[in-house]
Amino acid sequence: MDQARTSIVIPTYNRAHLLPKAIQTSLDQTVKCEVIVVDHGSSDDTPDVAKSFGEAITYIRRERDFGPHFCWLEGVLHASSEFVHLQYDDDWIEPTFVEACLQQFDAKTGFVFTAARVVREGTEQVLDIQFDEWLPTTGVYPVGMLEKKILSSLISPGAAVYRKQILIDTLYQGRLPLSEAEYHGVGPDCLVTLLSLLKYEKLGFVKEPLATFQAHPQSITIDAKSDPKKKQKINDAYKEVKRYYKELKLLKKIRRLKGLMKR
Repeated sequence: MDQARTSIVIPTYNRAHLLPKAIQTSLDQTVKCEVIVVDHGSSDDTPDVAKSFGEAITYIRRERDFGPHFCWLEGVLHASSEFVHLQYDDDWIEPTFVEACLQQFDAKTGFVFTAARVVREGTEQVLDIQFDEWLPTTGVYPVGMLEKKILSSLISPGAAVYRKQILIDTLYQGRLPLSEAEYHGVGPDCLVTLLSLLKYEKLGFVKEPLATFQAHPQSITIDAKSDPKKKQKINDAYKEVKRYYKELKLLKKIRRLKGLMKR
């Protein structure tokens, strides 16, 4: 049997009613994918939902919840593929999502992302299309073309495929050095993109909206919009990550200059 080039990791917590669609759309990809569902501490019917898919998926469960990003990390560590897509349990992807992303990868490409729909929960009503205007067409671009845009906004991992090692480097360290703000796993979802910009020259883009995000009250970002204190905590967490990226970028320049001076 051919080895899957991409692993789809689905972290989940008490969303048994939403999980089946996330799993099924991951299994329905036009290229072979490994699907890993990671459940840290769910108290609903999540184990039964996972069991219903049998050997088609790998199901990892821990009785205790150590927080979102440790759940993501466990799934990535279990992934056997070179590339990984983090699939949120309340969202889904089109059948060609992974195939379209893989077509844009080469040795110098750190990650690939697609445009994404935002729909009202339980409906097909499109509320927004994200990322489609960020770049003119499907293709591979120098990271400098999007650096400012990414620093002023966010590419959701739910619309991207990353290199496994970048995800491990991002998630393994936990809280950032010198960090003063964090919020429910917010930060690693941005840092994985920024580290890709530091380590690779190019990024890939698929203009077609092949990922779908649901707008519902249980969503962290939707919930925060109605609570100014939560919104501020999320913003502060992202500021920490973007500051860390700028510090790493400066360090990279200093190291490069020192290397040139030694020559």
